[in-house]
Amino acid sequence: RRRPSSAVSTSTREMGFAVAPAPSVLGSCSLVAALEGVCMVHLIFCIYILSSVTSTHSVKFAGVEISPMMQCMTATYFLLGIPIIIHGAVGALFRVERHLMIYLGYLVGTLLLVILWSVIFIRYGSGCETVESKRAGFIDSMALEKPPAALVCGVRSAMVTIWMVLLVIGVLMAIYLVWSMKEYIRQRLETELLRYLEPWQMAQTLADEMAADQGYAVNKMAHDVAYMRSPNMAYPPQQQHAWAL
Repeated sequence: RRRPSSAVSTSTREMGFAVAPAPSVLGSCSLVAALEGVCMVHLIFCIYILSSVTSTHSVKFAGVEISPMMQCMTATYFLLGIPIIIHGAVGALFRVERHLMIYLGYLVGTLLLVILWSVIFIRYGSGCETVESKRAGFIDSMALEKPPAALVCGVRSAMVTIWMVLLVIGVLMAIYLVWSMKEYIRQRLETELLRYLEPWQMAQTLADEMAADQGYAVNKMAHDVAYMRSPNMAYPPQQQHAWAL
């Protein structure tokens, strides 16, 4: 029987990954429960994006003005993701590998989309605008008590960058969990196939042994018959009857 570790390593080499799949139990949570939680968070995120976009006017987020066309395109992608997420959650629950393959492809597309928006926000975003406060030719005394505008803008830009990086890491973790679940389903399917194959292999082994015994008996019988028909064979002495004496 094939060992699970060898099956996992072989599949890992075929997939080209340098990491092993996650175990079926993650602490006090199973891999299925963790993946269902990922699907729930992903579904909530898609619904939040759909409820935030508008097709009538531009929206300014993190210093980037997003046009209605870009909002509608992004919302369309996340709208298509709602049935795919449900499809993947059902596949994780009932161990359907094909469902997880579709969801895994959608997550890869989501990762590319998140990276694209991260580059846009980091490259073109500005956290705040500097406004010089003056009153009747004199600098407002409250403006002197505020922190420097460059520091405030830098902190806000850093926070946007950190949140985008965390979002990318979250999508990567979701991809890893979905891939691990897919490998777990494949490994379990191979194990179940081997379990169903064992009785047939045992029956085939017994049939081969019986055929070998029958062949040995037939060969021995043929050898005995050939020996009995040999002319050099010494016949046993015949018994003499009493009337012949």
